[in-house]
Amino acid sequence: MIKVFHGSDHIIKIPRYMGGKTDNDYGNGFYTTEYEERARSWATLNGNPQKSIVNMYQLDLDGLNILDLNERGVLAWIAEVVSNRGTNQEAASIVGERLVELYAPNHDGYDIIKGYRADDSYTQVVEAFLLNQINIFEVEHLFYKGSLGNQIFLKSKKAFEHIKWLESYEVVMLEEYKNSDMYARREVNRFLKERMKAILIDGYTVPGITARYAIQNPLVYNHEIGGYENASV
Repeated sequence: MIKVFHGSDHIIKIPRYMGGKTDNDYGNGFYTTEYEERARSWATLNGNPQKSIVNMYQLDLDGLNILDLNERGVLAWIAEVVSNRGTNQEAASIVGERLVELYAPNHDGYDIIKGYRADDSYTQVVEAFLLNQINIFEVEHLFYKGSLGNQIFLKSKKAFEHIKWLESYEVVMLEEYKNSDMYARREVNRFLKERMKAILIDGYTVPGITARYAIQNPLVYNHEIGGYENASV
């Protein structure tokens, strides 16, 4: 039994199964987090400026099958997000489709998905990876830098039967949220701009595991060492 939170612009006492949008990170479902401060931030930054609500729930995980993308590696997470959100650039789409084929996890039979949260402005990080401008270590670093946090996604109808509303409260847009979020986004944009400049002008070659490398050299994630190994080994 855990406590989870959902940032919104209204009170949601009964989350509705299949009541969301299909083009979110993990598809149509209900997105929550164990971190109340994150839900407060998401509510004020992404909700209605006039009314931002944090909904608090009790989630009973007993009997639920959980897919933790943090245990599958960042390639699995990228593939999952790309398969649901798509991409804005054709070149990224071509690479993304292949990455999905190789690394998207099979989540049939799972009730809950855990993993990073990628809001609309951070999809540029994913696309930069697909275009071989950054490696997987840098993807993780940039998402950590942005403090987007992890989310718990209710996927199956069974999962919706395991969540119970506790209370809701209204929050206001605090300058600390706004300023810290804007700073994080500026830092990410600055990094990506400098990287693009290094590639195009200086001929910089991105080291490590890039999208191209991951496609040409199929990898498997070793959770014990927290890294990837060649699938043929």
